[in-house]
Amino acid sequence: MKAAVYKEKGVLAVEEVSTPEPEPGEVLCRVKYCGICGTDLRNYAFGIPARGSILGHEWCGVVTKLGEGVKDFSIGERVMLYKHPSGKRIDPRNIRLNPRAIYSAPSRRGAYAEYITAPTTGLISIPNEISDQAAACLEPLVAAIHAVRLGNPKITDSIAFIGAGPIALFMIQRVRQAGARAIFISEISPARAAKAAELGADRVFNPLKEDFVSEIVKLTGGRGPDIVYECAAGKNTLNQACQLVAQNGRVTCLAVYQEPIILEPLDWYMMQPEIKFTTMRDSTPSDWEIATEALRQRSIDVETVITDIIPLANVQKVFQALLKPATNNMLRVLVAP
Repeated sequence: MKAAVYKEKGVLAVEEVSTPEPEPGEVLCRVKYCGICGTDLRNYAFGIPARGSILGHEWCGVVTKLGEGVKDFSIGERVMLYKHPSGKRIDPRNIRLNPRAIYSAPSRRGAYAEYITAPTTGLISIPNEISDQAAACLEPLVAAIHAVRLGNPKITDSIAFIGAGPIALFMIQRVRQAGARAIFISEISPARAAKAAELGADRVFNPLKEDFVSEIVKLTGGRGPDIVYECAAGKNTLNQACQLVAQNGRVTCLAVYQEPIILEPLDWYMMQPEIKFTTMRDSTPSDWEIATEALRQRSIDVETVITDIIPLANVQKVFQALLKPATNNMLRVLVAP
């Protein structure tokens, strides 16, 4: 089969590799779509994966072969990734993960490939109401649902997003449904900024041209927003989130930082006492249930964020383009191996 193989920092190459065989309790799937995830993009850019690994984890496909003992799925069945089908969850307090070790595992084989094996405990059948393209957006939608819940928005809250990538664009729809009084966006990409406005943002700022912190504080009567979601992972964006948020407000950080960042508490800790700060790593079974139902009912439009569907042969070129979001019109990109 063909797969996009990680060769070195900033390089993916499409090669012929062996088609995997399903182990007992696994199925072999023909990958229909795999979304390009921001985590994969950053790991690629910073040289974290092991050479020879295959990235890609936001996928859906069709079962083509059953491993020993598999009875819950059949050949030809449409399936998508689903982390908590049994409703069980390992207590995260008992786990300390090293993300560099996880992503540098040499045996890592993801879905930027024609085929992938997966344990049946991590899959569900795709409901008829959900398209294949939407199914490939389930995992980032789960992240959006979980992040919104961590921020705990209330009716009449004002909310700011620093960064408006695909997950933030899903979140904008959700917080608007939750009754947000005002939604503000800071985003350098014209395409992302335009989509954020289309999906319900009240004001969108380009941080390269405007002092968005001062402007949003003015628009909230000098208070600042009740919640700031940090989605950009810039050198100064977490510091800006803390400068921006209202007194006793909430900062929820989705961003994954690969390099040291600027954080200057003297700039904000006297003005915004008792900031409630939350980071995000995992999800819960209910997040997956809510996200799946949102796809089924189309209460969150994920397909409007999909701008490009590319062949495997274009993965390297598109990864390079996505590292410069302000220079192109791409939002959510799906790979069709």
